[in-house]
Amino acid sequence: MTLDAMDWVWKHSQSKGNTRVALLYMADQVRTSAAEARLGRPELMAAMNATKNTVRDAIADALELGELEIVQPSAGRRAALYRLPGAVGYSRKGSDVDPLENGRGSKVDPLRGKAPSGRGSDVDPLESVEGQVSTPRGSKVDPLPHPSKTLASSEPEKLDGFQICQPLVQAMTEAGITVSWSMKAADWLDIATVVQRAGVPAMVAFARDAKAAAKQKPRYATFFLRGGWRGLPPAASVPPPRATPAGKRPHCGHPDCDPITRTREIENDRGLRNLHPCPDCHPTAKGQAA
Repeated sequence: MTLDAMDWVWKHSQSKGNTRVALLYMADQVRTSAAEARLGRPELMAAMNATKNTVRDAIADALELGELEIVQPSAGRRAALYRLPGAVGYSRKGSDVDPLENGRGSKVDPLRGKAPSGRGSDVDPLESVEGQVSTPRGSKVDPLPHPSKTLASSEPEKLDGFQICQPLVQAMTEAGITVSWSMKAADWLDIATVVQRAGVPAMVAFARDAKAAAKQKPRYATFFLRGGWRGLPPAASVPPPRATPAGKRPHCGHPDCDPITRTREIENDRGLRNLHPCPDCHPTAKGQAA
């Protein structure tokens, strides 16, 4: 059970840094098919050689990624019971082997990189086994690889999600909403669907309001996906901007006014914000916006 859980963390977890260390230690303590382990904060602090705040942040990151669940919270002297949902029912199959084993199943010395069988063949412990892509020594690794690199060729429809979301990533960053975009391929597809349906301006506007209302600063793009992006209406329901003559007015410079569509989010009497033609760029629209 332990090896299967750890294998899942090594090969499928999106976590990084202290969060990955915490998940690896939890996976090492798994003893049931439910991928559950009962651990206390002091035990994690000792295992990670980290402070209480570091452990707390690591657990919070794992929970937000959806790679950790609290089955039973801590109570008194009883430690909390955690579950690794991705490792439930997971088992190493086919060519998946222990990362410290070579392609023929013999153990590899992680310090020398040689198999003890006496064959004398050098094996890089950071390279994958036969049939998988290996990383050459000294090469740089992209911290946010394109999800299509990990998808099977039988699912070509998933290859466009990452590219479709790039205008949104840029717009969010330009709006000062800096979050981590490290997530699963399925999340990229969900966000790409919203981009195509609701449009980037509406998604950025929603994220700006959600960030302002959040008690803690959002750290992952999935916060907005699960918090309301999926429910945004289609962009077709937004009234198109009025046509402007050849000598159109210059952009008003308002931060909420899109320089291309000349539309702005305006709050109505019920406190709801909707897109309308900018009343400064379209003076005839002032009465409608009011």
